[in-house]
This record gives sequence, structure tokens and C-alpha cells, in this order.
Amino acid sequence: MIHFKSAESVFNFRSVAVIVHEEYVLLHQKRGDDFWALPGGRVEWFEDSAATVVREIQEELGQTATVVRPLWHVENFFGFEGKRFHELSTYYLMALVESDLPFGTAAFSGIEEDVDLLFQWFPIDELTAVPLYPEFLREKLNGLPEGVEFIRVNELT
Repeated sequence: MIHFKSAESVFNFRSVAVIVHEEYVLLHQKRGDDFWALPGGRVEWFEDSAATVVREIQEELGQTATVVRPLWHVENFFGFEGKRFHELSTYYLMALVESDLPFGTAAFSGIEEDVDLLFQWFPIDELTAVPLYPEFLREKLNGLPEGVEFIRVNELT
């Protein structure tokens, strides 16, 4: 994985899935966290970032997904668990192929063995009330861009 860390800092190169169904977006959290995020994961060495997010959806949910198009390139600086993070991410609009995921507002478990993830569908027009990170998503998911946008988020300053 393209992931570097020191005693006080972490760098990640991630790919992120934006999965929308009937004006709901699929979010996940590690069981016990008090916030939500979009699914995705770290890019492997020499792996195309679009292939990464397809792989991650398979690993986390057991679902086949396809990339529709890229939405955002994000450079994100934030603090988490006492460390400073620098993260580069590509966010992709995704489509599930013949999905058997439960749909509704109840949380359900992912299938990845290494991480206990909960998934839940959230109404896009109610995201301002959801502890969702990075925060720009609360607004930007309400109107997906036609082209790719670059977004810089710095919560460290």
C-alpha cells in the first residue's frame, strides 16, 4: 500500500467510492467510531486508483462495482488519533452491478475480516446533520460536479 508513517505523521494515497442510490449515499464507519466516511482504501503500488476502489468495494462488501467517472482529487490535511495526516485521494462515482446490499436506513456489517465496518445509506439532503468527514462532502454530495474538481482541505491550520 502507498502509506508512510512516522511517530507523529501519516501519508496515505487513497481511492474513494461515491455510491448513490435513490438520493441516498452509502457511508461507512469502523465500529465504535463517532463519525462516518465514504468507503474506499489505500492504493497499492502500481495499481490504478480506479482499480483500487473497485477492489475495495469487493473486499469490504463482496459487491462488484464499476467506475462511472472521477469526481474529485482531494488533498486533505487533518488530525486523527494523535497524528497529523496528509492524504491524497481520488473520489469516484461508482455503480454497483446486480447488488444484493440491504437498502434502507438500518446499518449493516461489511465482510472484510481485518476491519469491523458498518455501512449505512444516508439521505443526501440530510447530510448536514451527519458527522461525515471530510466535511466538504456534506455539501458537495448534494450536487455532483460535471467534471473533475480539485479540493484542498486543511484542518491543521
